Amino acid sequence: MKNTSKIYIFLGLLVLVGTILFWFFGHKPTAFESVKNTVTEELSDRNIVSIQVDSLTNIVHQVYGNDASISLSDSENYVVKIQNQGNEISNFYNDNPRLLETQDKRFSIKRTGNKVVANFKIESINQQKYAFVPTDVVYKLSEMAYNK
Repeated sequence: MKNTSKIYIFLGLLVLVGTILFWFFGHKPTAFESVKNTVTEELSDRNIVSIQVDSLTNIVHQVYGNDASISLSDSENYVVKIQNQGNEISNFYNDNPRLLETQDKRFSIKRTGNKVVANFKIESINQQKYAFVPTDVVYKLSEMAYNK
């Protein structure tokens, strides 16, 4: 009887060790997968500001001069076109490539070669027109205007 109980204990331990080894070597951890968003969503409200259209026009002309053309094609859009600035053209959007990919209903920025076309939505408040502009754009334009 003693030999039979020893055999059952030995077989039980063998099954336990086998199960642990199977679980340890059978379940390999999977690597983390990074998911790349194909479409960047809208910016949060803290990353976009409304600036008076006249002020934005003044700053853009101060920074880019004749290389910038600004148009208010309708009462809802403010369009800025900048060209012939070379590497400095990326300064308009503060070298932030996310702004080129972002699909936000308040603005869009497109770059092709040495040309940037930015379209900002306009809202009228107390007979003043305000454009919704990303903080990266306002920050860089203000810095460049101040340093000129």
